[in-house]
Amino acid sequence: MPALVTPFTNSDEVDTNGSRWLCRNAIDGGVHAVVCAGSLGEFPCLTDEERRTVIKTVVDEANGKVPVIAGVGSGSTKISIMIAKEAADIGVDAVEVLPPYYFNVGDDAVFAHYEKLASSVNVPVIIYNFPGTTKVNMSPTLVGKLADVPNIVGIKNSVDSFLHLRGIIRSTRNAKKPFVILSGIEDYLIPGMLLGVKGTVSGFSNFIPKSLVQIYNYCVEGKIKEASDIYNRIITPLKELAPPPEPIGALKTGASLFGPINTMVRLPLLDPPKDTGAKMREILMKEGMLLN
Repeated sequence: MPALVTPFTNSDEVDTNGSRWLCRNAIDGGVHAVVCAGSLGEFPCLTDEERRTVIKTVVDEANGKVPVIAGVGSGSTKISIMIAKEAADIGVDAVEVLPPYYFNVGDDAVFAHYEKLASSVNVPVIIYNFPGTTKVNMSPTLVGKLADVPNIVGIKNSVDSFLHLRGIIRSTRNAKKPFVILSGIEDYLIPGMLLGVKGTVSGFSNFIPKSLVQIYNYCVEGKIKEASDIYNRIITPLKELAPPPEPIGALKTGASLFGPINTMVRLPLLDPPKDTGAKMREILMKEGMLLN
């Protein structure tokens, strides 16, 4: 599933044509769903109306071909519920929800946040563990409890720790209902799927969705060597050009090599180094993915 970036015009407006291209390119590349208005979509830098515009645009462009998942993160449970209800009314198939950030809350507050939200909306809820930005790291024990909450169907886990991921897999394996684990970090797709992870929410699927889909398909088929070969040849060198904490500009740069995507990001994010596009082009041309 690509975590779609949000393109902007030169006049700093949301570029709906760019969002349509990203969605269409991902679907044509074989992805199983699309995620919009999330972290890579720069949701903290969007106005409320802009976030609605992004969600409406992606839902309209997807047109039922694949499910659409909308990010509805907020530091406030009440506001997250409001955004989730608006997204559901627009037509999303599920929502992706961060824990409450800013306040230094504990497990009880995080559980209450998700329990309240899940009972307040009529679309499935995917919890989003991203302590690199929220400073709230949901433990495997907490995730195991959340897995039993009605209407919570899975987790996108963006913790850079294989031990943590393994702990979540163990803590949720006896959940009372189906619960899907998605890696928010592409590095954990291949080893994670060996243990039970179902897929990844990927930044690089913004411009090379077919490569990520092929890696996934190889994993499903048990062809781990073939999956690893694609990952090491293409994804690894590209990831070196899009390091955290600010990969969004580099992802937009990669997308601009394939389609009408403006590379601009909004402050406080910064543009990537000026040679990022040239280095990406070299990698992609070597693999025959770009002709010039």
